[in-house]
This record gives sequence, structure tokens and C-alpha cells, in this order.
Amino acid sequence: MPSVPLGQLQQEAAHLSDHFTDPQAYLKQLERLLLTYSTPTHRHGRIKGLRPVIFSFEVPPPVLKRLELEMALQASQQPTAALAVADALWERRSFETRQLAIRMLGVTPAPAAEVTARLEAWAAENQEELLVTELYQRGPRNLVQQHAATLIDFAQRLLATNENRKQVLGLGCLQTLLTTGDFPNLPSLFTLLMQFCEDPPRKLQPFLADLLSTLAQRSPKETAYFLSQLLAAQPSEGARWVSRQTLRQLPAEMQPSLRELAK
Repeated sequence: MPSVPLGQLQQEAAHLSDHFTDPQAYLKQLERLLLTYSTPTHRHGRIKGLRPVIFSFEVPPPVLKRLELEMALQASQQPTAALAVADALWERRSFETRQLAIRMLGVTPAPAAEVTARLEAWAAENQEELLVTELYQRGPRNLVQQHAATLIDFAQRLLATNENRKQVLGLGCLQTLLTTGDFPNLPSLFTLLMQFCEDPPRKLQPFLADLLSTLAQRSPKETAYFLSQLLAAQPSEGARWVSRQTLRQLPAEMQPSLRELAK
């Protein structure tokens, strides 16, 4: 991969911000910049692993990082314009523009309802697996810090939709809240999750197991009690599978009785 001229890139990113209040002009100039630094090496077999299914400019990581920093600065100063730019970036349907849309949404000091509405709509539309994690890790970043209770309510509503993509977003937002925020009210999370855990859909079981495993590390006694309650009355196979994955994160002395129930 060729080296990126960081000084030049910094100037180009700053000039790009001259168009921040005009989303379409901003998007046009951004795409020109992305094309300048495009390195589609995967087409020649030099990049292995999972690739985006939507169009990708294949720009080097330092380019996206510089753009992200400049966007965050502008978003902090012009949140209304930032939301309009984020919408335009998402509508472009390329991997990098959608990635930047999510990341800018996450740092924009906008009303919580504006952020959650976009996260929900984008999650419902998104078919790019590589953006699923971006949506729940980067999209709610400001909500985690400023509106934790709102994020809990949002996740609860998504879990009740019976729409897989929205439910993944809901579980992911709770995971992000636990891993990056300072949320002390863990009992409220256990209460929220109990009914959902009784018979979780197969596609959601890994996300649920990850979330409960994080809770097990944060609060092993409460998690062990939660699992004992879940497994007490004819648990579904899905509930038993999630429990088996979770109890591995508990202290060794807590595991035998729960493992017997989870068989």
C-alpha cells in the first residue's frame, strides 16, 4: 500500500469542510477525495478475508481516520448540518460513505431522538455485514455518554419488534453501553433481558451470549442468579445454549450447578 501524504491529506480534509453546510457539494468533493486515495488491491487478490458486498473505494485507514477527525470537529460545531451530511453519506450506498455516516452520527451532539431514528432506519435497511458492528459500536457513542437511560429504552423497543436487524442493533447497543460506558443499574438490564432470553431466535443467540458474558464479567453473582432463574422452568434449547456460553465466564465454583441445569 502506498504511503499517504498526511500533510496534504490534512489540508484536503480541511478544504472539504468548506462545503459542510451543503450536503450534496460535500458528498461530491468527498467522493473525489476518496477516488484520489482509492487502492482497490483486493481485485488483484492481495487482500484476504471478508470484503464489503457494496461498492468500496478501498482507501487506506489513515485517510478515513483523518476524515473522521475533521468530521467530528465540524459535527461538534454544526450538529444540524452534521445530521444532513450524515444522511447524504448514508444514501450514497458505498462502504466508506456509510461508515463515515455512522461515525459522524456517533459524535454529533444532536437530540437523542434524531440519533436513534437514524440508527433504527439504517439498521433495518443495511445488508452489509461489515457495517453491523459499526452501527451498534460507533453509532450510539454519544448516547452512551450522555443519554444512557434513553439508550436502554431504545434497545428495549428494538427487541420487541421481532425484526432481526433491529434486534441485533438493540443487543449491540446494550453491549456497547456495558463495554464503553459507566452504567451502574445492571438489575434493569437483567429485567429487560429475562423475557427475551426464554426462547431467543437462533440468529440472535450469539449476540445475546456475548452480552450476558460481559454481564458475567461485570457482575458474576447477579448473572449466576439470572441464569438460575432462566433455567429453573423448562428452558428452551436456545436458552440452554446461551446459558452454557455465558457460564464459562463465571467463577469456577459457580459453574457446576448451572451447567447441570443447562444440559
